[in-house]
Amino acid sequence: MALGAALRPRGNVPLLLTGFLFIASCSAALTSQFQHFYPQHGREYEYILHHNCSQQFANYLTGRPQDFPIDWLGGGSKFSVLVEPIVNCLLNNVSEYIKAASSSAQVILGVTPPLLATLGASTDELAMLNVVGRRPLLALLISFGNPSVYMERVFDFRQPEKILQRSRGRYRPYVPDTTFKRWVLAGLQYAIALGAAANIAVLSWQLGVGTVCCWWPETVFGPLVWTILSIPIHLAGTFAIRLRVRRIETDEEKHMDIRFPQWLRELPKRLSGYYKSEWVPAVAQDKIRTVAFEESKIYVAWSWLLSTATVIHILFGSLVLSGLLFIGPRDALLVIFRYVVSVLVCRILVTFELAGMRARYVPEPDQKGSFDVVNVENKFIRQRHTTREFEPRHEQTV
Repeated sequence: MALGAALRPRGNVPLLLTGFLFIASCSAALTSQFQHFYPQHGREYEYILHHNCSQQFANYLTGRPQDFPIDWLGGGSKFSVLVEPIVNCLLNNVSEYIKAASSSAQVILGVTPPLLATLGASTDELAMLNVVGRRPLLALLISFGNPSVYMERVFDFRQPEKILQRSRGRYRPYVPDTTFKRWVLAGLQYAIALGAAANIAVLSWQLGVGTVCCWWPETVFGPLVWTILSIPIHLAGTFAIRLRVRRIETDEEKHMDIRFPQWLRELPKRLSGYYKSEWVPAVAQDKIRTVAFEESKIYVAWSWLLSTATVIHILFGSLVLSGLLFIGPRDALLVIFRYVVSVLVCRILVTFELAGMRARYVPEPDQKGSFDVVNVENKFIRQRHTTREFEPRHEQTV
């Protein structure tokens, strides 16, 4: 039976990572697999399942692994005691041609996470949307619709404040001139982000129930766990950005040393500010002012951990997708297409919001520079005059 209308997410998809890890660890008794195969070779697998592997499938449907012996010679374990006999039976009876096609699908699926990482938004960009743009809900939806995180260079010196710098020739976003247009633009952004996130959620579920991961066969949540793991990485990126850049409203906030008790007292005010700006596109917000901080030891260590976690996340995604069985190359191309569409849509949303933040950004007197254009031998040359004259700047390079 082909996928499509037959596959629907059962229940609401949890948004907390702990919930997914708990479900994944307790999913050995689930019997959602082998019910629907991907269409390219699904008819062959279903025939073999019901004519050559009927006894193994009947054992699987009982959902009682404790009632059957472990086929340890076949690679089974106490967690895969119900799944492993069906997988071996299907692979022993299917043709070599279908096996080769399935192997090619595993190859192209395995390179999908690094491909998506090059197309998607970085942790710094999403963190700027959260910290400076003050739109955490939109950033959360985008992080879910962008399952593979852009891989920053490990131990590299990062300058997130440069994201707000304007330059000639850059895209200038549309500015809504009425309240109604602002609401329409914000609603369109949330609808697009929610659609991308829903596409990724449904796709992850369909991959889980329509295939079997060869090294994690007892669960249907493998692709979904990989997708959810991108959210804590983006949250960690938000924490790192807050150590370097913060949005301010008044001059007093520039030199304010906020400690934990004071932070608690200011929390209701900050939450109110986030709530008001959440529903307003960055291009329609008030003027954006920021204050930048020098790198601290915590920021350097956290950035190193964040870069390493991003690499591990990409490797984990490649391991999960390359281990999926019973999927053909045409099916895999459709899966990749759906991933790419969601990632590109989320990337467009982030790019638009960053352009809006640059349009509303007002540099501080100690940070901004004026740009002049002079004519030298009929060629326009751009010069920058900073307010700090002959002041050496020492930056910590990692």
